[in-house]
Amino acid sequence: MSEYLNGAAFLDGKRDKGQRRAAAFKRDERMEAIAELCDSRPEVFETLGTSIRMSLGYYENDKKIAAEHGRDVTKGAN
Repeated sequence: MSEYLNGAAFLDGKRDKGQRRAAAFKRDERMEAIAELCDSRPEVFETLGTSIRMSLGYYENDKKIAAEHGRDVTKGAN
């Protein structure tokens, strides 16, 4: 079913999911701190709950998409 919905075109054209995700991205200092923890102290990061680590993955993916669409994702830009 989703293959049909993903291929559907709307009256004003096909939707760009990446553009919508880029427009919705908001920098989150808490997620930035967790990402820094992942890099600096991986043994502590591994003790965090699964939902926090998954949330970080979604956040980093949205941040990457926002940067690819020309958004400034650096500190203080949002």
